[in-house]
Amino acid sequence: MRKLEQEPDTYDEKFTALTKGVNIEVKDWILERIGTSQSILEVGCGTGDLASKIALKGNNVLAIDKNFQMINNAMKNYPTDQDVKLIYQIGTIKELPVEENSMDLIVSTFMLSELGPFEQQIFLRNSWRMLKPGGKILIGAEFVPSGFWKIIFKIKRWWFKKKLRRLRIPTTSLVKWFFDYMEPIGFKINIEKKWRHGSIKALELEKINDVNRDKPGYYRPSQRKSKGFRSQMQMYKCIFTGQVDHLPIEPGIYQSGKPNEKAPIIVTANYIYTYIKVMRALKGIDAWVLCVDSKGINVWCAARGDNFGNKQVIEAVEASGITGVTTKKTLILPQLSAGGVAAPIIKSESPDFPFNILYGPVWAKHLPRYLEDRPAKKPDKWKLAKFTLSHRLRAFITHSTFLLRKIFLKPTIGLLVLIFAISFLNPLWIDKFWRIGEIWLWILLTNALIAFFFPITKFTRCFIKKGIVYGILNVIILGGLTWFIHDSIIVSLWSIGLYFWFAFFFTMSFSGYSMETSPGEIQEEYPTFRKINLPLLIVGLILASVGFVLF
Repeated sequence: MRKLEQEPDTYDEKFTALTKGVNIEVKDWILERIGTSQSILEVGCGTGDLASKIALKGNNVLAIDKNFQMINNAMKNYPTDQDVKLIYQIGTIKELPVEENSMDLIVSTFMLSELGPFEQQIFLRNSWRMLKPGGKILIGAEFVPSGFWKIIFKIKRWWFKKKLRRLRIPTTSLVKWFFDYMEPIGFKINIEKKWRHGSIKALELEKINDVNRDKPGYYRPSQRKSKGFRSQMQMYKCIFTGQVDHLPIEPGIYQSGKPNEKAPIIVTANYIYTYIKVMRALKGIDAWVLCVDSKGINVWCAARGDNFGNKQVIEAVEASGITGVTTKKTLILPQLSAGGVAAPIIKSESPDFPFNILYGPVWAKHLPRYLEDRPAKKPDKWKLAKFTLSHRLRAFITHSTFLLRKIFLKPTIGLLVLIFAISFLNPLWIDKFWRIGEIWLWILLTNALIAFFFPITKFTRCFIKKGIVYGILNVIILGGLTWFIHDSIIVSLWSIGLYFWFAFFFTMSFSGYSMETSPGEIQEEYPTFRKINLPLLIVGLILASVGFVLF
């Protein structure tokens, strides 16, 4: 949808094609449930098609969207043949431009997947406040179907995500936990309508009003186990799949022990590996653990990629209701989040932000001592992420898996198919199959070189310079190995370019595992890195291909 939103003039047509017309059926269903003479707010109105139809039924409609292009397009198609009460306005779910208890109905179609879990909760809470007693929300959205159709849905979604990554467009979120939010916040489902095996649904939610509820509630996720076989297997999954799959837990408030209003508040990512490590470190300590929505990415990578910053911390405080369970005025964040969280300006971005920010130790294992001592100045071992041998071993495993899965798997399959096809014409090419295994050996050895000999490049923080050093070493080591295997210096010489490129590219890729530099420094290096990387790769591939064919 985000790709389609870039072209408002063709949005409706293309989105109808994408949903095979179900979006029109959803809108028709919503229109059937709307009467006349109501005050109605449409959130995420897009091109304004639905808002104008609702207004033409004799309702007073305010339609908002955060996309200026969409609002502009909607204004061009404003119905002028009748006297309608319709206003288009730029607005967001966090600042609904209406008074409390003023709306009979709030409408939203295909917006939920644009929102993260916390944003969905904020939308429901704000909607509750703006609705009159007994007011309703009509929602149309994409959901995950159940049973066999869940598999088909995930395959299609995987394909769309691949296309979006190529276009460098952020993917939408799965509406995964939305049904859990409704009752705690203050809504009940009156009607549910399904299309396409439940992958698209329309819901009518009604605001719950009773003597015990004068404001919307908060949702809190169920406590997750951090011990036992399953938790350990989840940690191994993170390590041995290269940490490239987002593995989120529900963001929100969790408990270590039995915390009260004076217990400390530990803030961390909603990456399952991080959650387990933090909860195990806090064993025997009463504390609140607030997991921000880092999209299932670890703290360091999330902070580098704008997924653990001021926005996420502010959002977590607002959506979780942490201020209602504690009198503490301090949030303790991981030291590695400092690359994304700018504590000095957080209150200027959110004037009502009720907490001060402190950065705790780098590693979760030091949390107990930190909470006990609360030092004014942390010792170096608590604030410096030393890249020890054990860390480099784990980084070698995860980075190797990442490279083999995400970078070299498809080229390997393509090369296997090519060799298999050529072998029908030239049976001698069958002997080339084992050379693919040799290439994978090069990959593993190059990665091992970088991981285990990383300390030799401590003299510089520049990863381009580190890559040049490892490139030279890799030419010597892999060149010697190839000479030994093939008993031919010529075979080694044809592959020199590829040996050097492996080390140069792997070093920059390895930067995210090392924590030896800042996100800003890496971003400054990337333009120069790209200029060097592509020519190196092209030259290396050409030379290696010639050597592969001839020898």
